[in-house]
Amino acid sequence: MELTDFKVRFEEALARNESMVFFCNCEIRYSGRAEAFLARGDRMIIVKSDNTVLVHQPEGGNPINYMKPNSKIDLEHLEQHFVLRVRNLDYKDYLDIEIFRVYNFMNHKLEDGIKQELAGSEKDMSDMIKAKPELISPDFKPLSREEHTKFGFIDVFGHDKKGNLVVVECKRYSASLQCVTQLRRYVEKIKELKGTDKVKGILASPKISPNAKEMLEKWKFKWVRVHPPKRLERYTKDQKSLYEW
Repeated sequence: MELTDFKVRFEEALARNESMVFFCNCEIRYSGRAEAFLARGDRMIIVKSDNTVLVHQPEGGNPINYMKPNSKIDLEHLEQHFVLRVRNLDYKDYLDIEIFRVYNFMNHKLEDGIKQELAGSEKDMSDMIKAKPELISPDFKPLSREEHTKFGFIDVFGHDKKGNLVVVECKRYSASLQCVTQLRRYVEKIKELKGTDKVKGILASPKISPNAKEMLEKWKFKWVRVHPPKRLERYTKDQKSLYEW
């Protein structure tokens, strides 16, 4: 399409807070978190209604350049082409896209206030454990979820039949050394708050790294294999939902 037609459509869509996608041949200069230059090539530019700007190359999932929401956007006419100037003064980010040719342009007012539903989170895991405590041990009795401490929130807090307090830390992926250290901080804080040394620490996760397991055993904590509930999993139809436990 003609660059003059592109300018008119772009500025009209920008004034209406519409989302835009266009395919163009461009050259890019960025200054901010780093300095970057991208020579001429074909790219896809996305401008969202909140003035977020994304630059995609023909392959890959991540943008090669992006500007955060509430950026200031101007389209300037140079001698033989246009330059899209994007500024975000809050973050001191500057992006100049010199546009030599526009292949296609689309714009539309999009309405979408729906939040994505996430399944299999650590919150789902702790809800499942509180509803079915035998996943941790036959004698585990949960008292609360997200018990507050100075270092954060304990996922599940309870006790066993021997009178030990039990701190359960949930991880939806493989538990690492950092997870063990986090569990230890929670255990030490509960000992201090409750005035007792009878506090057990348990890591609940699908997997654990060898060095994390070694450190866990050194501090006399325990690991229990627990998989997060995947109620949205399309390929595991027999997987129980959170509400079936």
